[in-house]
This record gives sequence, structure tokens and C-alpha cells, in this order.
Amino acid sequence: MNFSVKLCIGLPLLVILSLLAACSEKEHAPNGTASYDIERSWPEYFEEHKAYFQPRVYQIEDKPIWSVNNAEEWAANSIVIEGEQGLIVYDTGLSQQHGEAIMREVRKFSDKPVVAIFYSHHHPDHYNGTTAFVSEEDVKAGKVKIYAWHNFVEEMNSEFGATAPAQVVRAAYYSGLALPREERHFHGCCGSRYDGVSGYIAPTNTFSGNKRLTIEGVELEVFYTGGEAKSEFGIYLPQYKTIMVADEIFHSVPNIYTIRGAKFREPAGYIRAVDAVLNYDVEHLLGSHLVPLHGRDNIISTVTKYRDLVQWINDQSIRYINKGYGIEELKAQFSEVPAYLENGSFSKEMYGTLEHIAPQIFAGLMGHFSGDATEYRPTEPVELARRHIELMGGRDRVLDAARDAFDNDDPQFAAELLTYLIRVDHDDMDARLLKAAAFRKLGYAELNTTWRSWYLTSAMELEGSLTPAGVVGLLKGIVYAKLDTQPAIDIIEGMRYRVKAEEVGEQEITVSYHISDSNERFTASLRHGVLVVTEGLAEQADARLVMTRETFNRIAKNELVTGEAIAAGTVELAGDAESLNVFLRSFDENPFMDRLAIR
Repeated sequence: MNFSVKLCIGLPLLVILSLLAACSEKEHAPNGTASYDIERSWPEYFEEHKAYFQPRVYQIEDKPIWSVNNAEEWAANSIVIEGEQGLIVYDTGLSQQHGEAIMREVRKFSDKPVVAIFYSHHHPDHYNGTTAFVSEEDVKAGKVKIYAWHNFVEEMNSEFGATAPAQVVRAAYYSGLALPREERHFHGCCGSRYDGVSGYIAPTNTFSGNKRLTIEGVELEVFYTGGEAKSEFGIYLPQYKTIMVADEIFHSVPNIYTIRGAKFREPAGYIRAVDAVLNYDVEHLLGSHLVPLHGRDNIISTVTKYRDLVQWINDQSIRYINKGYGIEELKAQFSEVPAYLENGSFSKEMYGTLEHIAPQIFAGLMGHFSGDATEYRPTEPVELARRHIELMGGRDRVLDAARDAFDNDDPQFAAELLTYLIRVDHDDMDARLLKAAAFRKLGYAELNTTWRSWYLTSAMELEGSLTPAGVVGLLKGIVYAKLDTQPAIDIIEGMRYRVKAEEVGEQEITVSYHISDSNERFTASLRHGVLVVTEGLAEQADARLVMTRETFNRIAKNELVTGEAIAAGTVELAGDAESLNVFLRSFDENPFMDRLAIR
């Protein structure tokens, strides 16, 4: 590594998405057999469901409450309550640009200033639009309060920290961000826009338990849910009999397992959120991804069945786990919502899917081992594929069988057969293009929006029109705001996940960092193939670096190379230069995967 390597670990997801452009390269399709011509199509209900995510502002009867839904097709809603002298906002959107779109709508019904903001939880589509609502100066001056649950920052950093490079690529595959414009579609929970720069401002006030507040004459009851996110909460407005929740009630089966990858989500949290709604005297239900629901009877009926669907998949998964079912058997067991739990849009598998929730529950409760001891030390994947191919009569026989399956309208089995061929030879373009065609058939028939996006993006990778490196290059808007504000020690701490342990081996190298103007002092030690970062300056460091925070940030942003900075005198080096060089070369230059569908 050189310290000029892109330091993408440890930042919230939106910032990672933006930074990725610096880690990309232009990709070209390899020469090979022409792609199959698969006609694009959409399941009948797919377009019907899109209606739930149309840009629209809903005023709640004649009350001073508005739900600004998917402004200019952005990915989430913002709820605005007008108080005596100012506005109260529940969630600010995905980016500053999203926030600006929300505020354009807000200014159509109120010219009052925003005086309080609530971040429902730590997912980026709920807090990154804040600078469009208020200024940092007003927040620092105490004119605006920003509320969050006490673990908001911790959860934000841990959710999109260590595995951020993997999550970012996977997020692009599941959201369809890399697809051509004509292939893109709404997300299963939300609108279709996901770009922009971060307008995040840190919370000023936090809750550690349920709380009653009065702001600008508006009574608010804050209640913890902790379902999809451990930092999640809702708000009840008793004088208006209105309740608002975030990511725990969707126009879909909830996304209890997300294929982009995330920390374990407990079904109990979703149940807790819905039970909270049922415990209040509610006439209006609003949400970060909901078209408002009205009428107590309608709300009780709808959300009770929604809640029971979540408990059903949880309890029945555990029932079959106790019967000895493993992950693959659970997928087969839970292939559709039973008729007695059908609940209109709230039971459609547009976002979450039972086939993925059940395995998530298994993994969360039992780990990955199904009970079959052949899983202890399985045959290495490439060797296993090679042996299967040999048993089936060789590469050409397998390819012919896959073509037959494809022609007989069984693209799933065709793709499974072709996986063996691609695993032993990533350059087998006949196999790759046929598997891409199979994925397109599966994708065009798929109702679940994230599955559809993944199928079609994977097809592009197989065809050679993009790679994960190319995908990250499509995510524009380089933003370094979090690098500027994140503690320097946290940025270096993130490098622990990029140590080339096989090369470091028994080497022990210690480098200390003194950021002179911000007085940040810490030490990074390589030993036994791991990086350990501690507060303070080690007395016996092999190399000691002194620089300003501006210089540190420029190096972190790949605007300056450490060696050049030392030569120019903007970084002071004391100690052994060669030890520093060895240290800097001990990290992966690129933290991102080379392939995802080609495996």
C-alpha cells in the first residue's frame, strides 16, 4: 500500500458510493460469441406496484402534517409537521439534492423555518439531506435540534464499515444502479433515484428510552422499535392521532434479509414496531416508505395481518429448523405467501422474500452448518466443478445440456449447469453468454425488484459489459465530507481489513501519526499479520510521521502521495524510511472484488 490508496473503509454507505469513482477503471466487453437476444418484459403486477412510489405530497386531512413522498422520484419520504413558529421533520432523505427536492415541496405549503429534525434510524436514505433543511451554523448555535437514538452514530459506522467495499458492489447489483436507463426500475420499497452528495449533520440530542416532548406546541411521543435497524424509532402525535414509522412497515413483505448484505435483522423488531402502532389510538399511519393509511379499523386490519406474516415466517422457520431443515430445504419450503396471509401490497414479495428470510433466520440462530458432515471439509469449488464436468461427459456435453434446458424454458437449471463450466474457466464465453441469457429470462420474469436487478446486472457482468470495478465507477459524485470530519485514527483503523497477512507474516513494524493542528496522536502496529491501532504515540516506533490534518486528508483522498509529501516537507518523517515503505506496501491497493457473477 501507499497511504495514497483510497481509504474507503469505515465510512457511511452514501459516502462510499460516492468515493468509489476514484477506485474504478473503464471496462470493455471481451471479444466472443454474440449475446442472445432476450426480449425485455415486465411481470403484470410489477408496473402496478410502482404506483406506491410516485412523487406526491399528502396532507393529512386538514391537519398541519404532510408526507412528502418520493420527491422527484427519490428513494424515501419525509414527514413534516408544522408547529407554532417552525417545522418538525422526520427524516431528511438520501442526499442533499434529495433534501432540496423535499424542501421545494415544503415551501409550497409553509414558509416557516425547520427547528427540529428526527433521524428515524441510521440508513443513509433517512439522514443525508439535512443541509438542505438547515445550516450547520444554526445547528451549532442551538437554533435547530437534531434527534436520534443513542446508538445512531455507532450503528451507522458499524453497519457500513468493515464490509463496505463488498456492500457497495452488492448494493449496486441489487438496486440496478449499473443497468442501462431503459432497464432501470423502482426499488421494491422506494423510488428510483439514489445519487447525490451527503448533506449529513450529526445529531445534537439522543434518546435512550421512550420519551415525550413538546416542540413548537406539538406533542410528540418517541417510541423505540429497533426492527430493521437497531437505532430505529417511531413518533406518535397524540393531538392528531397520527403515527409515523420508518423501515418496518412496507408495501411489501419486509426485507428482513437484504441481498446486498447487512447486519442480522431480527423479525422480533418488526413485530415490536407494529405492536407499538397497534397500542396507540391511531387514525393516520405514515411512513418513510408508505402511502399514508387512514382509519383506525383499516390500519388495525392491515398492520395486524402484516405483523402476523412476520411472526409466521419467523415461527414456521424455527419449526422447520427444529425438524432438521437446512438452508436449501427452507428455501423450498417457503416459496410463497399462504392465501390466509395475503394482504394486498403488504404481502407482495417486491422487496423482501420468504425464500431469503427463512435462511437468514437459520443463519442467525444456528450458523451456516446444516447438519451434513460433508460440509466440514468440502471439495475445493473449482475441483468439485471439474469432477462434475468430467462425470457428465466433458465441457461440450455440459454446454449442450444447458442449451437444451434453456430451450425447454428451464433457465434456472441451465444456469446451474453453466456455473460448473464458468467456475473452471472464467473465459469460457460460450458458457458465460448462455448463462447471461438464462439470467435475463429469469430477471424479466421476476417480480421481486432486487432479484430482477441482480439477475440483469449479473448478466451484464457475464457478457463482459461491466465488472464490479466498472460498477463502482458508475457511482458518481465524489464526496469526501466524512473524511474531513472523521477522526484520523478511525481512517487508519479501517486499514486493518486490507492487511496482506500472507506477506506480513512475522514482521513487526510500528508507525506513529501526529496530526499537528488537530493534535490527533495514534500509533499503527503491524504484527502477526494484523494491524493494531492505539491512541497515543509509541516511544519506540520504527517510523514517526507528523503532518497537518489538511495534508492527511489530501493523502487519504489520493491527491497526494506520502513519499512526495515527505520529499516536499509537508510530512515530517523521523525514523527508518525503509520500515515505512514496507509498512505502506503491506495493504491491498484495491479493496474491491474483481468479480461477483463470474465465479
